[in-house]
Amino acid sequence: LTLLFGLASINTLTVISVTRYIKGCHPERGHCISNSSMSVALVLIWVAAFFWSAAPLLGWGSYTDRMYGTCEIDWAKANFSTIYKSYIISIFICCFFLPVTVMVFSYVSIINTVKLSHALTGLGDPTDRQRRIERDVTRVSIVICTAFIIAWSPYAVISIWSAYGHPVPNLTTILASLFAKSASFYNPVIYFGMSSKFRRDIFILFHC
Repeated sequence: LTLLFGLASINTLTVISVTRYIKGCHPERGHCISNSSMSVALVLIWVAAFFWSAAPLLGWGSYTDRMYGTCEIDWAKANFSTIYKSYIISIFICCFFLPVTVMVFSYVSIINTVKLSHALTGLGDPTDRQRRIERDVTRVSIVICTAFIIAWSPYAVISIWSAYGHPVPNLTTILASLFAKSASFYNPVIYFGMSSKFRRDIFILFHC
């Protein structure tokens, strides 16, 4: 379940970065972002997360008890089995490296587009308000993705490190795991602190 929700989280952030990229860099294709396309994206997000988290239960990869109240992928088995190593390398590439690459590309492109837009247009641009809204949403998304990458990178590094036979101290493994899992906690905190619209919706939801 931890892996399932973690993968769903990074997949969701990847889709958010792609939608930000389309709306920020290719507004003429904004019609592609609709309720139906987002519904399909949500289904794909969870199908992909379920596939990678269920694979070890079906023999491709393996889970192990980490002795502190949870379990995770058995990275060490990659030393003894090509099948396990292929799973670890595949999940690292498909579920960490590629999503992070997409996020970085998307937000770097958005930042460059915003800078170019400011250089070509003045403050009197009739779409300035819309640009401010888009910029605020993008700013929140960038902070969320950056925090996620920072949280999960140590775990990804020690996972690959141990998969290739290098010993990792138990304390390091525990801290990296807890740091990675903290991502699900500070996402809503970041939204609440940086998005006035999110705060308004929360206050309405709880009748504050």
